[in-house]
Amino acid sequence: MLKVIAGLGIFVTLSASSIAFGSTTSSEVQAKGPDGPLVGTLISVNDKAPLLLIIPGSGPTDRDGNNRLGVSASSYRLLAEELALQGISTIRIDKRGMFGSVKATADANNVSIADYVTDTNAWIDAVQKREPKRKCVWLLGHS
Repeated sequence: MLKVIAGLGIFVTLSASSIAFGSTTSSEVQAKGPDGPLVGTLISVNDKAPLLLIIPGSGPTDRDGNNRLGVSASSYRLLAEELALQGISTIRIDKRGMFGSVKATADANNVSIADYVTDTNAWIDAVQKREPKRKCVWLLGHS
């Protein structure tokens, strides 16, 4: 079981066949947050495909990669859709206290890096319980 440690940098290079692994499904998923659910979107190729957990960057960035400060490119959503075509499943998440995960904490501005590590581990645990055939969960994030 993978656990994330604050301050530890993990660099991963993914490669996949250009052939998709059948039809994909998209659904809203949840993980346990401190005061309410953490919410994200799963695009599943199948329950054995590699799975990438996409963690949004700093600021008020949503699971699609957009924010109210003027970013509207949907970069995380577009990345997830392209990865599905390459046979890789993804979960794009809303950070604690924001957007779909607003109920996870009363104050989104009072969240630490350690809290985000806890949330990442909650997502990994949720995936492993939901889809035990998956061998691992890859992490992708920045800032």
